[in-house]
Amino acid sequence: MANVLVGRRVVQSKQIHNGSAETFRVQAGQLIQIIDMAGAQVAAMVVWGGDDGTERLSTPVTMTANASIVLKKGDKLYGTRKTELMELVEDTVGRHDLLTGTVPTPVTTSSVSSAVPSNQEALKSAAENTPDDDVSNPVNFFKHVVIKPKGELEGKESFSERNDTVVLVALTDATVLIGNQYHERRPGVTAGKTAVEKDGALLVRVYA
Repeated sequence: MANVLVGRRVVQSKQIHNGSAETFRVQAGQLIQIIDMAGAQVAAMVVWGGDDGTERLSTPVTMTANASIVLKKGDKLYGTRKTELMELVEDTVGRHDLLTGTVPTPVTTSSVSSAVPSNQEALKSAAENTPDDDVSNPVNFFKHVVIKPKGELEGKESFSERNDTVVLVALTDATVLIGNQYHERRPGVTAGKTAVEKDGALLVRVYA
């Protein structure tokens, strides 16, 4: 168990299977822990918080405020109005993705007869009781994306192994949406439900 969790008690706990998402309500000062139970999973997280509870997490603002495309322990996650929403206080992986977003499932056409599911579907479904359904720019914990010399994005094998974890502290009362994302053939294009991939679960716990 991470040192930051010592003396805390679990007040919410959910397993999230591949292709699913869950919503959590957290109070300022509470901790939220995401555990990769199988290794190489991707935990996409969207947050709403701030004074009125509707300010959405912004990955562009987060990268700008931290002056980095890489999250590290002690970095904060910022909202669209630069409100501090979360702080990363424990991280056993050290490589996560702020660059890629979710894309909708392609519309079935004569040339696309059986479109693979997108990583947006579960997030939008679980966002039913959130301030809005814009889930296009999550933080993708445990996802490894690199920028190639000519600017292209390439998905690499995740550094996350079984039971690796991140812990964040809420800096404001917040609604937190977390999805266990399908593996991708390349950034933004999922491999789909029938891919021979690890169908592992994430374990999410909220501590008071």
